Amino acid sequence: MTARPSLRSARRLSPVAACAVLALCACTANPGTGAAGGAASDGGAAAAGPIPVSITDTNCEVSAASAPSGVVSFEVTNNGTVPNEFEVLAGDKLRIISEQENIGPGTTVTLTAALPEGEYYTACKPNMVGAFVGDAAFTALPSDAPAVDESTQELEAAAVTNYTAYVRDQVGTLVTETKAFTDAYTSGDLELARALFPQARSYYERIEPTAEAFGIEEAGDLDAALDLRIQDVAADAGSSVTDPAVLETWTGWHRIEADLFSEPGSPFSFPDAASRQAAADRLNADTQTLYDLVYGNVEGASGPFELTLNDVVNGAQGLMDEVANSKIAGEEDTFSHTDLADFQANLDGARVAYGNVQPIVQAKDPQLDAQITERFDAVQAQLDTHVSGTRPDGAPAFVDYSSVAAVQDDAAGTPASSAYTEAQRALSREVNAAAEALSQVAGIVLH
Repeated sequence: MTARPSLRSARRLSPVAACAVLALCACTANPGTGAAGGAASDGGAAAAGPIPVSITDTNCEVSAASAPSGVVSFEVTNNGTVPNEFEVLAGDKLRIISEQENIGPGTTVTLTAALPEGEYYTACKPNMVGAFVGDAAFTALPSDAPAVDESTQELEAAAVTNYTAYVRDQVGTLVTETKAFTDAYTSGDLELARALFPQARSYYERIEPTAEAFGIEEAGDLDAALDLRIQDVAADAGSSVTDPAVLETWTGWHRIEADLFSEPGSPFSFPDAASRQAAADRLNADTQTLYDLVYGNVEGASGPFELTLNDVVNGAQGLMDEVANSKIAGEEDTFSHTDLADFQANLDGARVAYGNVQPIVQAKDPQLDAQITERFDAVQAQLDTHVSGTRPDGAPAFVDYSSVAAVQDDAAGTPASSAYTEAQRALSREVNAAAEALSQVAGIVLH
């Protein structure tokens, strides 16, 4: 098989939608600091407040090369012409400490990360594909931040331990559910395979922000192999979505989805049973590799699988951002239109991730905790209006997303937000409100 492109998960959204969604992100000042730091022309000035970052299609300029350790905020403005991604990487440039994807042109967002004293790198990735752009060293300096009391430390440790167990549990079930799905698919039981497709994927969708932060040879390579869309493979190759050479490099869930839900003779259909078997085998093998990674049987690009409090906090917001930033436009499951099942899984995963830090938020800001709970319930109420029955495991099944929303069909262009249906707008409003509330958690929990 042709080597796959060097890609991470790439969920695009239109610049208009990006601006509307990401403008909700809350700014959180660095602790004990004042005004935002100016340009670091000397390359070494410490930041004092949210650090301005200017990103373009070809560059990534961070205005300060250092900041006091602890909670560090970056105020990122996309001055380019395409959606972009800003990342804070560990000193090995492999492990992702924190990231903000889908920053639309003309949009300013704030990324908040907990950075212990040490060396890091900042970088950007235009269109969320290919190599990093403008990577630069960044230092978290010693600081006089107050010590965290013992009870809070215990809550933090429990949050990481419990969320790690949840991720492993989801991946364990993902292995068996994926095998059941591919068995139905390769045996020719296409009706069962179509029913199992959203069911099996839900176990991946619940932990997606965590899964894409880890890889075997490079950060995120497993997520690319498992969950990349053809639009992103084609964009990285500079070719069309129906280019045979591009299709040959495409693997994972969405490759099988395209064959399973397309008409015979479609450019996205496999030519024979052997091709279907190869795609199924590859999906199972990559899923097993993910299992081996999270259970410590193999090491990843940056060493053994390990989660941090940063992962728990940002996992909850990341899952809601996934829906708000791209899935709302029907970009995720462009052949099957099973997007609502992904929405449900993202909501489930966000509830669990937040639940692990909820005791900390309750102690520090009970009003915010109540607001987040209310926002989660509002999203669920919207999803419940689109339930159509039950799936094979007895959980709710949802209507075809194209029956309630303006969507992207067969990897065609993304519909403009102005084309959204009222049902789509109602869901979008609630998801955006949940994401905005969750964006405030990092400033409370991280230190």
